[in-house]
Amino acid sequence: MEGTFRLLRQTSRWARFAEVTVEVTPCDAPAVMLGDDPFGWRRAVYGPDAWPCPYDDDLQREAAEGAWYALKRLASPTPWVRVIVTQIIERTADTGPGDIKFAAAHAVWRAMGQAPTDPPHIDQDGIPVFPS
Repeated sequence: MEGTFRLLRQTSRWARFAEVTVEVTPCDAPAVMLGDDPFGWRRAVYGPDAWPCPYDDDLQREAAEGAWYALKRLASPTPWVRVIVTQIIERTADTGPGDIKFAAAHAVWRAMGQAPTDPPHIDQDGIPVFPS
């Protein structure tokens, strides 16, 4: 199952953007993995010489954190699943802390066709808020 979520929000203070795509498959124990090339889209947009950004590791950590957050917020997903983060799209000026995590969590829930009763939301300033 595949799920994509795009956070696209303009507030009076700033724009927020993040897009994450995941693949979810049943497995023996919950797992979150990064795909082989989550930033491959850059080569499609900027050409074969597109280079990694210095904050890619941070974005990948945030995507994994969002996927784990999504799995832990579900009552008890049956069957257990493996989440592979296949694509992470950001915009340097418009992607802030928490945006990739937010998009990843929602992408997982879309792929699974489930959502928690109290999902994260965006506050009036466009900041992602994650209930405990």
